[in-house]
Amino acid sequence: MLYQIYEGNMSPAGEMIQKDGYSYISVITVPEALNYLSGMLPEALARHIFENPSMRFENHEQFDLLCLPLFRSFRDLAHSPSVFVLIQKNMMYLICDECKNLASMLERFAKNNAGAAGMGRLLCAFFEYQLDDDLAELDNIEKQIADLEDRVLTDRQENFTKEIIHERKRLMAIMRYYEGLLSILEYVAMNEKHVFSSRSIRFLNIIHGKTQRLYDKAKNLREYVSEIREAYQAEVDIRTNNIMKILTIVTIIFMPLTLIVGWYGMNLRMPEYGFAAAYPVVIVICILVAVVGIVYFKKHKWF
Repeated sequence: MLYQIYEGNMSPAGEMIQKDGYSYISVITVPEALNYLSGMLPEALARHIFENPSMRFENHEQFDLLCLPLFRSFRDLAHSPSVFVLIQKNMMYLICDECKNLASMLERFAKNNAGAAGMGRLLCAFFEYQLDDDLAELDNIEKQIADLEDRVLTDRQENFTKEIIHERKRLMAIMRYYEGLLSILEYVAMNEKHVFSSRSIRFLNIIHGKTQRLYDKAKNLREYVSEIREAYQAEVDIRTNNIMKILTIVTIIFMPLTLIVGWYGMNLRMPEYGFAAAYPVVIVICILVAVVGIVYFKKHKWF
C-alpha cells in the first residue's frame, strides 16, 4: 500500500516517482519489509530490528527507526502489535503485521489534511492517533480507583489485596509506555537528518507536552493507589488489633477462673470440703471476678 504526498495533498500511488516535491508513505508487513528493503537493510540487521518489539528510537546512517505498540485501549497494551516506522528524507515506511488500522488512519489523514499534508504532519497525526482516547481512559481508571477506595473504607470483610496489586501493575505498564513515548518524541524532535520542517517540530513538541501531562496523571493515579493500599493496610492492622484486644480481655477474665478450676481439679482433700456453703461461695467469687473484669475493661474503653 503506497501513498504519495505532493503539494500538500496525499493520495494512493501505483509507483514511486523520483521528482522534487514528492514524498511517499508505504504501509507494509514485516515479511514484505524484509523483501522490499533488502537493498537498504542487511538481512541480519533487518531481522534484529523486527524481532525486537520494545519501544525505542534507533538512529542509523541511512534512516531513523521508531518502534512502538499500536493499540486502542490500555486493556490491550500488553498484546498490541508493534509498529516500526522507518524514516528517510522523502520516504516513510509504516511496518506492521496488522495494517488495517494504519490504512484507515492514513485515509482519515488524507481527507482531513488536504492541502497541508506532509511527512512530519503525518507522523504527528500518528502520535495523536496513539494518544486519542488516553485521557478518557485515565479518567475511567481514576473512577475505578475511587470506587475501590470507597469499598476499602466501607467493607471490612473483603480482601482487596489482589485488586490493589492489579491496579498498581496496570498503571506501572502505562507509565512505562509513556516514558518510552516521551523518549521517542525527544529523539524525533532533534531532527538530526533534517527530515521535518520547523512547523512539524513545533507539533511534535506540543504532542510531547501532552504526553508528559498524561504521564504525570498516570503517576498521580499510581500514588493514589499506593495511598489506598496504605489505608487498607491500616484497616487490616486495626481489625487485627481489635481481635487481639478481644482475645486478651477474654484471657484475662478467664485466667483466675481457670486457676480456681485447677485447684478443684486436683486429687486432694480441700479444707472447704467440710463447709456446706463452700461451693456457692466459690461460684459467687467466680461471678464477681468475671463482672469486675468486664466493668474494668468497659470503664477503660477496651470494648
